[in-house]
Amino acid sequence: MRAAVRPGMAAVVIAMGSGLGAGLSAQGEAGARPRVFSGVEVRTVSFDSGLGTKSVSEVVVPIGVIWPITRRITIDLGSRYARATRTDEADSSASISGLTDTQARVVLELVPDVLVLTVAANLPTGKTELTADELPVAGTVASDLIPFPVSSFGSGFNATTGLALAVPVGAWALGVAGSYRLSSDFTPLAAGVADVADSAASFKAGSEMRFRVGLERLVGQSRVSLGFTYSSFARDEFAGSEIFSPGNRYISQVSWSFPLGNMGVSLYAWDLYRAAGTVARDGAATEKQNLLAAGAAATVQVGRNSFRPTIEYRRQTEGVSTLTQAGSLLSIGARFQWALSERFSLVPAIRFDTGDVGVGGRGDVGFQGVSFGASLRISL
Repeated sequence: MRAAVRPGMAAVVIAMGSGLGAGLSAQGEAGARPRVFSGVEVRTVSFDSGLGTKSVSEVVVPIGVIWPITRRITIDLGSRYARATRTDEADSSASISGLTDTQARVVLELVPDVLVLTVAANLPTGKTELTADELPVAGTVASDLIPFPVSSFGSGFNATTGLALAVPVGAWALGVAGSYRLSSDFTPLAAGVADVADSAASFKAGSEMRFRVGLERLVGQSRVSLGFTYSSFARDEFAGSEIFSPGNRYISQVSWSFPLGNMGVSLYAWDLYRAAGTVARDGAATEKQNLLAAGAAATVQVGRNSFRPTIEYRRQTEGVSTLTQAGSLLSIGARFQWALSERFSLVPAIRFDTGDVGVGGRGDVGFQGVSFGASLRISL
């Protein structure tokens, strides 16, 4: 028996494959209302001695809207106010605060549930021209191993366009997607930043091409999903000169969702591999990096509400010639989706983290983290 394409699968594939984010569930729904999202999230991570950083905290207030213009066209817009603070081992603190960049997107279903066109833009409303005190703060929150709600405050204007196709192939639903991102230049550093010649010069990230393939099928009452994403990049430029050629990136994903009693259970794993890049000045290769994650989530319905506990483990490796252990993370969390009414829902959440990071051959430094917050969703 041939599988039908799951509604919205093409939109999901392009969102996952082009880094355009979530928020497509309203696409194609009859009578779907515009929805507004906001809330607050607080995250604190404390490190043992030896890293140079004692603690990092971040407070984030997101605001966003999803507006289904028609059954085939959806617009969404979102930004965040964030404040990140880093305290070093001498108890000296520095902070970055302000709006982040704003993400705008238009999703057009050319053929409902089959062919989707997406156009997105990163609008430069965030903070750039960082000072010498702000640079260590920005570097600490820009971590793959330890996720922060905001990992970048500003990266200039860029535009992404993508196309996704979903078709049935035997018992499977096959999705393929491609996207292209073009970035403009911006000034990442303030004038006079120490040890950086011509620090106020502009930086331009190389353009990115991304391709994704996804497979999904039903097996009894369960659902199996597979995905693979490939990204390649043009050279980065600083002060008008090429400075770095990023390595290609490969993302593999697998998930299995199934009912268990009155619960829905999801098991998943993903792997992000960054190939070595090349420094343009001398041709030196940078470190390769790999981040492997595996986790599980359960959804328990409580009337109109739902409770969702989660657990995830991450392991990071890196190296020039061979990959060696660079850090690990264990996260345990939960959220409760509380339907206040037909148009209002509140989602409080909490998460606890523990793990370690490698310190350049000097051993590992442990860390502990906690995050909590709540989001409010309003259907207008």
